[in-house]
Amino acid sequence: MKFSLRNLLVASALTALSAGAFAQAWPAKPFKIVIGLPAGLAADVIARMYGEKLSKALGQPVVVDNKPGATGNIAQDFVAKAPADGYTLLYAVSNSFVSNPYAFNKLPFNVDKDFVPVAQTVRNGLYLVTSKDFPAKTVPDLAKLVRSNPGKYNYASYGVGGFPHLVMELVLNQEKLEMTHVPYKGGALQDVIGGSVPMVWEPAANAVPFIKEGRVRALAVWGYGKRHPATPTVPNIGEVVPGADVASFQGFWAPAGTPKEIVTRLNQEISKLSRAPELVEKIHGAYAEPVISTPEQMAAEIKRESVRWEQLIKAKNIRLD
Repeated sequence: MKFSLRNLLVASALTALSAGAFAQAWPAKPFKIVIGLPAGLAADVIARMYGEKLSKALGQPVVVDNKPGATGNIAQDFVAKAPADGYTLLYAVSNSFVSNPYAFNKLPFNVDKDFVPVAQTVRNGLYLVTSKDFPAKTVPDLAKLVRSNPGKYNYASYGVGGFPHLVMELVLNQEKLEMTHVPYKGGALQDVIGGSVPMVWEPAANAVPFIKEGRVRALAVWGYGKRHPATPTVPNIGEVVPGADVASFQGFWAPAGTPKEIVTRLNQEISKLSRAPELVEKIHGAYAEPVISTPEQMAAEIKRESVRWEQLIKAKNIRLD
């Protein structure tokens, strides 16, 4: 079938008008926020904070749907295959996009082609904590201790391929050190306190209270790109290990093909919430830091950090399948 230039121009105009009308009618029904973590974890709590406020801002109900399992892949696959109408959003931690793709041989979705970034929400961090009796009091002390005792020390994490594991491997790689990885399903912090495992990179919401109580010693903080105001004497990891300073974030993604007008509107509403004093206070209460970005800035950060994690995962042969 042959098309004239005039017919092509008319078709393009009709498509643009249809997309514009669709965006103008939006939102007209409830939203679903899908998260690949169990209810009650820090990221889930923050997702629900945003969901509650988005419901009021957009005048539609927002349901948070927890689909844990497979390191977040179940939730991602669900959203990747959802209609691209702006009513289904993924809430995830950045490792789902910057490290998981390189640790799995095959995924049922493509993180570059099946999603569009919408907005970042918060930066969340980890603290490298040891028992208060551990001989190393700083990261340089730790490096010296491990280097002098090859094979003696190990560290805990919350599973292969998670940020607590990857960050430690990044530090070890930069410092040319070897330690034994001991993956936990939970409870690693208590074992560090008890001295049965020397150290762990612990999420800030769990670690900071114990640090302030003096029950653990913090050697460094990671994920914020700077020192955290709750612990001003604890160095950012980049201060003591050059090249190990990588920022982590949480945020929203939509299925690829979601109209740009809707992505822009969602970004604007989420960015407003990230500036709202009430929500900012709650975010700070979880030892996270609000972050505001455009979809383009979010995509650029994902691309930049993916390079670093891809190199580490291949060098260390870290596999999740």
